[in-house]
Amino acid sequence: MDRGSRQETLHCVMPWKALHMDERDGGIFAIPCCFSWIKDSYGAIGSASLLELWNSEGAQRIRQLIAAGRQHEICSPHCAYWMSGRYGETALRIVEGSQEFVENQKVNLAEIQRRQPVLRSKPMLLKVLPTLRCNLRCTMCYQCNYDTNGLGEGIWREIAQLLPYTHEIAFQGGEATLDKGFRNFFDSVELQSHRHVKISLITNGTVLDKRLLEGLRHVKLNYIIVSLNAATRETYARITGKDFFERVVGNLRQLSELAHNHSHGDFILHASFVVMRSNFHELPQFLEIASSLGIEVQLLNVIGNRNNEDIFVRTDQHETLRRVLDQASHISTGTAKEQVDRIRIILDSHRPPIAANGGEERRMKI
Repeated sequence: MDRGSRQETLHCVMPWKALHMDERDGGIFAIPCCFSWIKDSYGAIGSASLLELWNSEGAQRIRQLIAAGRQHEICSPHCAYWMSGRYGETALRIVEGSQEFVENQKVNLAEIQRRQPVLRSKPMLLKVLPTLRCNLRCTMCYQCNYDTNGLGEGIWREIAQLLPYTHEIAFQGGEATLDKGFRNFFDSVELQSHRHVKISLITNGTVLDKRLLEGLRHVKLNYIIVSLNAATRETYARITGKDFFERVVGNLRQLSELAHNHSHGDFILHASFVVMRSNFHELPQFLEIASSLGIEVQLLNVIGNRNNEDIFVRTDQHETLRRVLDQASHISTGTAKEQVDRIRIILDSHRPPIAANGGEERRMKI
């Protein structure tokens, strides 16, 4: 496609950059982000090789829709990637590295400029879901299958073959730290020999043994996100079904010390909080805990309405949530304040429409 007929600057280039794994209905699929934000996928993991999925019909369709300005047909308007503005075409740059690593980026950049649906370049951002196994049962979690089977050695070999082109690998679950395949790969010669690869981890923070902590010390880290979702022991137990609050806060403290004294440079440590019915009242206290630990926060809107946790559809609770957000905004700064503002935008998008008589239309309470 020539420049004259090309659409305006892309607001999201993730389908040209990323091959992520996520769970839906007990299956693991390849997608450009996560099922919280996108409806379609590249295809099921195991139905084809990773590189075949990278250029599957599903992957091509996603790229074509976004290139045509039809992102709204497959993407949530509340997508964190989309809303942040940090994953658009204007943010593209070449990251220094080996000749093989840099050449792949140059090919990819040209393919994005031409809006190509079929790519010769390899994915640079991987998110790997080693297992669906998890030791928590969070009330809002939409995962419905906790199969203990891992990815299998074949997938790990394919991932190793992509390492020369990879900028970052993020691991999530289930709970990735419980999986033997993840731990073996984390310690593998293949990963250790590709020092340019940044490692990220999304975890519930309940497992931080000596082996894992030592492994984290010896790789280049980008970020670690620890799901806390509470500011008190009681709320944590009610959400997760386990009494691990003090353990997770203690592990966050150890990770914070590591983040500020890492041999390969600082990485970003986030405590994550899904804003929902069970915990929204603790948001200001959560922000204070994160600040005391010297770590960043990740605030997320709840996806779906499992166990009636979606506070955003509860119009009878909007004013209470708005007051909590006002308090949270008052005590927060920097990226934490940006996160609070994002939640406020999502709340405002659920505001009831104005009726013809000038009043708000009534919505059924849940």
